[in-house]
Amino acid sequence: MNALHTDHTAGRLRDSGRQADWLAAVRRAASEDGYRLVVNARIDIFVDPFLAGAGPEAQHDLVPEAVRRANAYLEAGADCVFPILLWETEALRRFTSQVDGPVNVLRLPQAPSLPELAALGVARVSWGHLLHGAAMAGFTDQLAAIQA
Repeated sequence: MNALHTDHTAGRLRDSGRQADWLAAVRRAASEDGYRLVVNARIDIFVDPFLAGAGPEAQHDLVPEAVRRANAYLEAGADCVFPILLWETEALRRFTSQVDGPVNVLRLPQAPSLPELAALGVARVSWGHLLHGAAMAGFTDQLAAIQA
């Protein structure tokens, strides 16, 4: 289960305390039912600056808040945390070194290589929609070659 961190109807991040309470309730409900649920708690704090075109230096200022949220979610029962769109090497190093559990990142083109991510302490890598986009681009190239 990927626990969203953004309240899209309100257009803002969810309150971290309420999100932690919700994650704890999800964990309890799954445990009571004997269901082995993996909770990957998203931390969306890096999304808006990334989409606005902010450079890598913007990620450094957001790390302390991201770490605070990550540790609260892990304490509430999340299995790992997903600081979506965190990719800058030093910011990622600070984040992984201060978080008390496994970290999942999105494999952006500008992110460190897979071996570098592992060395930084990243436990899980997701491709999300990027893998589909790359596959479709390759497919489009193949179709264009056939039509030429």
